[in-house]
Amino acid sequence: MDTKGLGKKLKSYRAKRGWSGADCAERIGISSRYLSDIERGDKVPTLETFVLILNTLQASADDVLQDSLVIGYEPKSNELLKRLYVLDINRRKQALELLESILSSLEKI
Repeated sequence: MDTKGLGKKLKSYRAKRGWSGADCAERIGISSRYLSDIERGDKVPTLETFVLILNTLQASADDVLQDSLVIGYEPKSNELLKRLYVLDINRRKQALELLESILSSLEKI
């Protein structure tokens, strides 16, 4: 499990909310030291604490865990699709051609 990646994701959600570590820890009901340890990847929260953190931060478990789960890339893929569909038709075609080329190259490796 990528504990450093998990911690980074949680910290980024906290930053998006504009909360300090101490403020966030208080809202969750844990010590600021424990939250800091989790955000650095030094500690892994229990499932119960993890759910409290996610709910407090209004974070998606899929997004936070995507680098640790084999199937966790669906949210990232959905975000890329959203970005693709806002492009005009010519740029969308270019992006799809690039992606197909990259995927073909990776399949050959």
